[in-house]
Amino acid sequence: MSTAPPEDAAVARAVRALRITLLVCAGACVALGLMGAALVLLTADSGALWPGLTLLAAGQVAGLLGAAAAGLGLRRVLTGTEPQPVTRRVRATLGRLGTALAVALAAGAAVWIVVRPTAWVAILACALVSAQLVVVLRFLRR
Repeated sequence: MSTAPPEDAAVARAVRALRITLLVCAGACVALGLMGAALVLLTADSGALWPGLTLLAAGQVAGLLGAAAAGLGLRRVLTGTEPQPVTRRVRATLGRLGTALAVALAAGAAVWIVVRPTAWVAILACALVSAQLVVVLRFLRR
């Protein structure tokens, strides 16, 4: 049985959730960067290089923004701000990021398929790899 006051427990839960969110978003950004590096090495002069890199970069930007939102929220909670509004704001930010990323990936893939129809498999593959971050952001909102 815990003897900690309820507000300390709420702060501890918020810190744990925000720390996990920060690490997962930063890790996803690194993973997408490694996928981009692998794409560069594997498709040196291919027509799929730029479409793939831009779609992976969109996921990286969303991952960075999610990590920044979680990091700023974590800082606010650790400096004494009430945790509930902070976590609510971070969850809303993650939801908007997920939606924006899904739209950007769908539009980007459609545009790249029109511009480079011969690379449609690589374009869809890179879009689907980045779309995994949309799913991750949805899970992190819970």
